[in-house]
Amino acid sequence: MDIIADLMKQVATGDNLSLISKSVGSDEKSVQSALGMGIPMIMGSMAQTAQTPGGADMITSMMGQMGGSNPIDNLGGFLGSSAASGGSGMAHSILGSQMAPISNAIAQKTGLPPAVVEKILAIATPMIMGYVTKSMGGKQVDQQGLASLLGDQSKMAMQSSPDASRLAERVLGSQKDAAGVPGVLKKFLGK
Repeated sequence: MDIIADLMKQVATGDNLSLISKSVGSDEKSVQSALGMGIPMIMGSMAQTAQTPGGADMITSMMGQMGGSNPIDNLGGFLGSSAASGGSGMAHSILGSQMAPISNAIAQKTGLPPAVVEKILAIATPMIMGYVTKSMGGKQVDQQGLASLLGDQSKMAMQSSPDASRLAERVLGSQKDAAGVPGVLKKFLGK
């Protein structure tokens, strides 16, 4: 199962794309492009985080904060709720110090201001959390299982998104260490 492909079909087209675009105040084509690059980057960072001490617990806790709900099931309601504002904290927790480089790189590619890209990433992160939770079907997964699931999904996401792969390579080129997003992406890109 390709969680990211399913998620992209639901958020990067139609009414959902329109709702996200209105929420961030930008055009649908740019928002769609930003989602296409941002979602694989978030998934890659989640995969890397799940492999670190305490990382899987942090992700599981975030999934628990979703309360079993999936923002996509009622995106309009989600975007108008206080839960949407919590997405910024989730995005910063997952992306950490990579938030600014990723936002800036996506901004350069899409022409969107970095602040708008950050809003898009803040909306996308809870959607990914909700979608991953839903895909697990309520089953408890240990750290290794979660890391494996997220790693597999991240790899598929990078392979299916040439823009995200190029973005990852650009972010990698500007990073000196192999931690966080760059570390996981180096593995998937064979660097």
